[in-house]
Amino acid sequence: MEETLNIILSELQNLDKGQQDIMVIQKDLLSRTENLEKGQKKLLSSTKNINKGHDVLISGQQQLKIRIENLEKNRDLLSLGQNEIKELVKQTTAYMAGRLSISERIILEIELLNEKDRQEVLNNINEKIFLRKNNTCWDNGEDDMYNDF
Repeated sequence: MEETLNIILSELQNLDKGQQDIMVIQKDLLSRTENLEKGQKKLLSSTKNINKGHDVLISGQQQLKIRIENLEKNRDLLSLGQNEIKELVKQTTAYMAGRLSISERIILEIELLNEKDRQEVLNNINEKIFLRKNNTCWDNGEDDMYNDF
């Protein structure tokens, strides 16, 4: 019986060591699980930061595209302006050399005016044309209303 008790006691001690080993392994597993959870949180945070950076890059690309389009428009406008300046230089040179007809000179002078002055001149011209037409009708006797008397 004593032997049996010794065997049982020995087995209990072995079980106790096994339980201690299991507890050590459980603690190790818990520690590793916590480390994995921390790693997952860091990955999520990094992913969010990467997504924010990606959004910022896309926004920057869109702004850059708009700026490039604006530069292209400005370039086109400048090239149009250069062509107009070249044409204006040609016309001015012809004007100064006296190679333009009177009507061409008048047109050139009108084109050189700013928009407000140009409109004022054109309004005056239209008014004078209207007055001439009315006077011509009156002089030619085309107004039968007054000729019947």
